[in-house]
Amino acid sequence: MEFVNVPKLPPNASLEESFVVLAPELALRAHRGGDSRDQMSSSPGTASTARSLTAPGKGPTPMADSFVVLPNERAGGEGLDANVMARVFDIASDLSDTDHPLCAECSAAIVAEVERRTAEAEAECAAYEEALERLQSAEDDEYDARGDGTTSEGGETISLAMQNVEKSEREAEETLRALESELAATRLARNKLAKKAAALDEAEDTYWREFHAFKKNLNAHMERRDAIVARTEQAQMHMERLEKTNVFNDAFHIWTDGAFGTINGFRLGRLPNVVVEWDEINAAFGLACLLLQSMARICKFTFTQYTLKPMGSFPKVYDARGNAYELFGPVSIISSHKYDKAVLGFLTCMHELSEFMRARDVRQGVNPPFELPFVISSDKVDGKKMSFTFNRDENWTYALKLMLTDLKLMLAWLSCKD
Repeated sequence: MEFVNVPKLPPNASLEESFVVLAPELALRAHRGGDSRDQMSSSPGTASTARSLTAPGKGPTPMADSFVVLPNERAGGEGLDANVMARVFDIASDLSDTDHPLCAECSAAIVAEVERRTAEAEAECAAYEEALERLQSAEDDEYDARGDGTTSEGGETISLAMQNVEKSEREAEETLRALESELAATRLARNKLAKKAAALDEAEDTYWREFHAFKKNLNAHMERRDAIVARTEQAQMHMERLEKTNVFNDAFHIWTDGAFGTINGFRLGRLPNVVVEWDEINAAFGLACLLLQSMARICKFTFTQYTLKPMGSFPKVYDARGNAYELFGPVSIISSHKYDKAVLGFLTCMHELSEFMRARDVRQGVNPPFELPFVISSDKVDGKKMSFTFNRDENWTYALKLMLTDLKLMLAWLSCKD
């Protein structure tokens, strides 16, 4: 045990003994650290002595407790530093089961116990030495008795045991070398497997990166595809709706209003009790003329006897010689024959187009072929005169209504064909 910062005492200082009990392992460590102990014992100001039990001619004998004598006061009456002593006693108390410092009676009891244990240890060492001397003497006597230097049976057993031990050692060394070789091969294989594992991890990372990139592109492609499919379906539905829609029915809506036939809401004709303005009649005839001309153009049909010139509310009809006839009013007695010529030209063109439709159905094998519900003959529709001169308003209005009915049937045929 070493003490740090212990004040030096003069050589002639008188000490009063104090005892510190140390644990056995500390006593043994103090014995092994001889240099430190010698330094403590040879210091001029140190009066402490560490004692450990030894057998004659042998090393230190461990014991339960050891003790150290510490100086209590100097010759001049001046004691050690109180802090140093308190620290020493605290250390000693921590390292043993006894609190320090000890009183004189406790110290005397501990010294007596230590001396008793020392005597027992010395007696035990003496008995061990005596037994060892007897064994050595017996071996020497047996060797001298044999004289040939060979060993006894016990020696042979020991020699055989030594050979077995050496053999086992050689086998163990060979096994060790084999295991070391196997360990080296295992480490090499492990390194290779580690490289393969790293390569596999990198390949797996690459695969997942490519997989996620592909998944992203696939999702984007599917979104674009779904958008295109949705737009296609919308366009298909719109196209089907347009295919079912007849633009002529929307542009030229032919219907009836009581005794009148109407086209886009304009009445065609007049009655004694219902006066229809000529502006409305002219607009209706202009739309009918435009519808007939449009159907002929779609059918790529050219009228032979007359030519229609739809010009809004002021339509005209031209004959083969280029004479123009106005198909609008008001009509007077002087101009009524020209109006009747225009009506006749309109009905002639309508009859030619209906015959073209019928001939086309015959060529295509449609059965029955197209036929007007009300036959047109000269200026009559189903026998009803459509000219204005010398005609009653009721008959004229009824003939115009039948003419619009035929026109609507021609429009229906055109919608089915195109």
